[in-house]
Amino acid sequence: MMAALAVALLATVAPSQAPSKHDELPKWKIDPFTKNEPEAMAKAGYLNYGPFQFGNIADKPTQTKDIDDTNQFVQILWIETAHFRIGVNLPEWPIPQDQATIKKIRKELEELQQKLPTVNPKARVLSPWLRAHLTAHRMEKLYSETQQLFGVKDADFPSDPSKVVNNAGARYMGYGPYLGMKDKYLVLVFDKAGSYQAYAKKFLGRDTKNPQRWHFKEISSIVIALGCESDQFPLKHDTALHCALAFNVSHNLLDGFRYYAYDLPVWIREGFGHWNCRRIDPKWPNFDQNEGSLADMKMVDNWGVHVRSLIGASKVSAFPEVAGWRDFGKIKFEDHVAIWSRIDFLLSQGPEKWQKFLFGVKGRVDANWSADQTDLVGATREALQQAYGITMLDFDRKWVEWTKTAYPIR
Repeated sequence: MMAALAVALLATVAPSQAPSKHDELPKWKIDPFTKNEPEAMAKAGYLNYGPFQFGNIADKPTQTKDIDDTNQFVQILWIETAHFRIGVNLPEWPIPQDQATIKKIRKELEELQQKLPTVNPKARVLSPWLRAHLTAHRMEKLYSETQQLFGVKDADFPSDPSKVVNNAGARYMGYGPYLGMKDKYLVLVFDKAGSYQAYAKKFLGRDTKNPQRWHFKEISSIVIALGCESDQFPLKHDTALHCALAFNVSHNLLDGFRYYAYDLPVWIREGFGHWNCRRIDPKWPNFDQNEGSLADMKMVDNWGVHVRSLIGASKVSAFPEVAGWRDFGKIKFEDHVAIWSRIDFLLSQGPEKWQKFLFGVKGRVDANWSADQTDLVGATREALQQAYGITMLDFDRKWVEWTKTAYPIR
């Protein structure tokens, strides 16, 4: 009799008393800035807060729910934007009272307020949701800046991979709408090392504490996943985390440009990552390394001054040698500084020259539009000559002359 009564009572509940979508979600999943309302989310540039696809294992797509289930007690906030799928698991962070950090965060919060009106630019604490929003804002801003630097826009890339054909006069731009990739770029940030390791081991097949970039070839998507607890890459400070994401996502955007079919020479990839990282804050450098060789890392702030002293002491590898490097393990600290400066030099000559150079080395295809990674050193030589009028042998002379006016002595 009791069961029958319960059914009868449920049947008479008015529509206004029915459980809402919010009632079905745990409180921590409800964004205090958009209230998970579609109109507010759209104004912020968000498609949804999950669930959605996030990578794959072999031929099986991975869903955000799979990642949540692997770390059942870890609260991951998921956000999908125009060009990224992002997962953020971070605690609240009291903003330090040094002026540099306050100024940086306040400027970003003012930018964020344009999309999320209830954001307080003078907030003293970054809540988990605010940190997720900042991550999404920073990634889309980097994407936009990269498009400008590469001289491209969304419409330049094919929206349907199945319709990519080698038409007469057509310019190869990859196989998808995301700088040439078929699927969006992925970002996953964990607070604790254990949570990150659990993800990396199961979904990437990597047992590591260090940040990991990974190409999901089957779906044509690239991820950067990391944990903020690390002896080598401590990322608890929000600016340190921002620098790490800028460094690694820069790698991914460059790799994905006109489709990820081969690796560029390491001096271009690493130098571009350094350049984007250091323009955020030079106090938090990042370095790539191989499994068998640890990165040669030093905490030196002013790389401009340092590169001039290295040049004066003849402690920089010659460019013809650097151009042939295919292994991150070959790069010593002095060379990290030098390749950053070489990219800085190339970019300083104007976007047109950089874009011509970039198109000469990235996204190379043969007559059938199959990837052409033959003789990348030769391609670099030719691209430098055509874009900048510089030979491989003359590169260092012109670069060194430029450093004398670009950087101070001390």
